Formats: sequence, C-alpha cells, structure tokens
Amino acid sequence: MESARIPAHVPEHLVRDFDIFTFVGEDEDAHRAWHDQVNNGPDLFFTPHSGGFWVINNADLLEAALPDWELFSSAQGIGIPPSPAEIPPMLPIEADDPYHKALRRPLNLALSPKGVVELAKSARELTVGLIDTIAPQGKCEFVHDFSLKMPMELFLRIVDIPSNDREYLIGLANTAIKGTVDQERFRAMGAMNAYLSEWIDRRVALPGTDLMSAIVNMDVDGRPLTKAEQVGYMTTVMLGGLDTVGGMMALTTRHMALNPGHRRYLRNHPDVIPDAIEEILRRYAISTVARYVTRDSTFGGIDLKEGDRIMLPTPLHGVDETRWDNALEVRLDRKPRDHMAFGKGTHRCPGAILARAELRIFLEEWLRRIPDFTIDESRGGVKWETGAVLGLKALPLVWNAS
Repeated sequence: MESARIPAHVPEHLVRDFDIFTFVGEDEDAHRAWHDQVNNGPDLFFTPHSGGFWVINNADLLEAALPDWELFSSAQGIGIPPSPAEIPPMLPIEADDPYHKALRRPLNLALSPKGVVELAKSARELTVGLIDTIAPQGKCEFVHDFSLKMPMELFLRIVDIPSNDREYLIGLANTAIKGTVDQERFRAMGAMNAYLSEWIDRRVALPGTDLMSAIVNMDVDGRPLTKAEQVGYMTTVMLGGLDTVGGMMALTTRHMALNPGHRRYLRNHPDVIPDAIEEILRRYAISTVARYVTRDSTFGGIDLKEGDRIMLPTPLHGVDETRWDNALEVRLDRKPRDHMAFGKGTHRCPGAILARAELRIFLEEWLRRIPDFTIDESRGGVKWETGAVLGLKALPLVWNAS
C-alpha cells in the first residue's frame, strides 16, 4: 500500500500508523478492533497509508459527516485508495446532488417497498433452494456455499443475465472488493467492467423490462448516459448487492453460531427477526467510504484543507461506547433504528429495503431448516478480512444432519 507524506497542516500528534487493509489479522475480530480504537483514540486522526487519509473515529462526527455532501464530496471518488482514472466512476454513489439524485431514479423505483415485494419472492426461492441443498450435508463453508452465491444470483435475475457466469463474477467481485493488492483489485474491476459492457450494449440495442435496461437507457439532465456512466452504474449495482448483503449474512450467521440462545429465540419468535436485524446491523456494520474535503474548514476541532481525503467508517459507529450502552453486546430488544449501517443523508443506501428483506428471509428459512449449528474449528474456523468492506472470507459450519 502506498504511503503518503504527512501534509504540513496535519498535527504530528494526530498521525497514526493505520492501514485499513491490515489493521487486524485474519484470526482477529475486526469489530472488536474498531471498538478498541474508537473508544481509545482521538476523534479524528490521519494515516499516511493508501495515499493519505483523515479517519473519522467518533460516532457523532460520523453522523455529522455522512449527510454533509457539500463539505465532504463523493464526486471525486469513494475508493480507498482512489481508483485509477481509467476505472469508470461508481455511480450513483460517486456523484453529488443534484446529479446524484437524478441518477438514483431507476434504483428508487426498483427498490421501493412495492418493488421489493416481487424481488423478495425471488430471494426466498433462491434462499430455500440453496439451504435445501446444503442442509443434508451436515456442514458447509458458508461464505462460498451461500453468502456469495445467493446475492449474486439475485442480482443476475434482477438484471436478466443467465447464471452461467455466476462463479466467474463472484471471483471478480471478491477480488475487486477484498483484494489486498491495489493492482489486483483494479484489474478485477476492469474485467468486471468489460463483462458488463457487453451486456449493456445488448440492453441499449434491445431494451427489456429488467433493471439494467432501465438504468442504461435513462436520461439525466436531458441527455442519455455515456458508456462510462452506464458501466460504472451497473458495476456499483452488482457490487453493492454482493458485498453488503452477503457480508452481513455471513456476520449474522457467525453471531448465531456463537449465540445459541439468540438463534433459538428467533426460531421460536420469528416476529422478532426484523428488530433483531436492526441490532445486528448496528453491531456489525461493514462499509467504509472515502470523501474529499471541498473547502478549508474546521471539523471536530481539527483544521482540514480543501482536497484532503477522509474515511467514513460505519463499523465504528455501532461500537462507540459514547453512543451505545455496552456497545459490543447484541440485545435483540434494543431496536436501534438510528444506526449507520446504510449510511445517512442523500447517499443513504438505496438498497436498504431489499437488504433487510433478504436478511429477514435468510434468518427465517435458515433457522427453520438448520436450527442448531456451530463453527467448525477443525476446518480452520473463522477468517476475517478488512478493507473498505469488513467481512469474513471463511466461515465453516457443522451441524447434525440426521
């Protein structure tokens, strides 16, 4: 990872040797590491890694920064480190209003409560099919066997692409999101863009009723999207559905494996699952984005300069003891509707309704079919990965299949 020189305006006492890709090992609990950092470090600090970033390290500051797109702009990229110029912008997230709002129109329609009703039917069908295949085996590697497959298959259905290339796309997406070598991530992103580009050309020539057709044939500001805009937009839709939902499914499953009382309670009281999901989202938020400072300003008592880059890590919000009582404890009755797992403000995740539906359906169907399961330490146990999206790269499970 590239390290930058410390800018002259950064106080020496606020510099930390923090690399978001390696700040914990694969056997360490990343959320506990964020807990230790947010409750013991300065509210805002600077790291020279990945080109140099300020890092928000306080729940209140994060809540203030996320909706403030006029001070903290997404239009120059949200990547850590920044993506090279040849990678199309990941729209609509790498845009500011009013352009951003205009771009979100087809997503808002497709992912509205009414639109999600039909998508949830497909999600349940896929979930049941995968679990019914897994359950008789008495074991699985959850990340590979379920949490990567189900969201990708749902994406392919939403955009009307055959599932033949599912494994290929999962591999590209995993490298693009989780890779620890910059050039490997960028190559995977380029290959994904090239794949989607061919499908975009087909949808422009012969539109259908799918989400890809709606996106690539939309007008914004009275003009059609450019090819770069089309490609960047579709890449965002695919990665957004895969990394966040799949990652949350894996973390939810790990939590249930470690807390048999919680899984038994939810199996016997499925009506509590929606509230439980909010608490799990609070405790295990996973996404970190970058923004650019648009003007010289003071934020959190620290002087920032125009052009500074800043990390907005949602994982720290749910484990900040100044914001949540006993933050590491999952309380199924906490009902934390003001967590930051989906962000806040104009850039709040447009897929939040669908994500909640997928998580609810998953818990209902998994706990109905595989009510008792544990982590299989004999196959290496849990393996964590960090970066812009926290997650698990391995979650081996075992249960009695008789």
